[in-house]
Amino acid sequence: MDPRELRLAVARLENEKRRLLRKEFLQLDIPLGQGQPRLLECLLRTGPRTQRELGEECGIDVSTLSRSVDRLVEAGFVTRTQDPACRRCQKIALTESGRLAAERVAARFKKLDARFRAALSEEEARQLLEYLNRLYQSLQNPAWEDSE
Repeated sequence: MDPRELRLAVARLENEKRRLLRKEFLQLDIPLGQGQPRLLECLLRTGPRTQRELGEECGIDVSTLSRSVDRLVEAGFVTRTQDPACRRCQKIALTESGRLAAERVAARFKKLDARFRAALSEEEARQLLEYLNRLYQSLQNPAWEDSE
């Protein structure tokens, strides 16, 4: 097997997923890029979160998250308020228009999830998830970054 095949297959899958969702989110006037749809869906599912909690929940790094939240605030989809439990922290919460947008995003994600699941049996889906998690963990290995 060509060593590039796995990396290219993952990239193709991600690109196609983005293409499909981009078209749908543009039709819904949902801000794109930097994970904004994912943030909306996450806030709908979990309720208000600090930026750190939101980043951890959604798998988005803090610097990207800050820009993404700025864009969602500008679009009127979320608000930032001081967290009463931590004066240095702000809670990110959906506005009413953000909740409506998040519901549309969640419906699109559910549709995409169904397409993924239709291509695989339950066992195949479980195995694929195990393999993808293993690949993810291998990329988090600090020793890999030090190797040439």
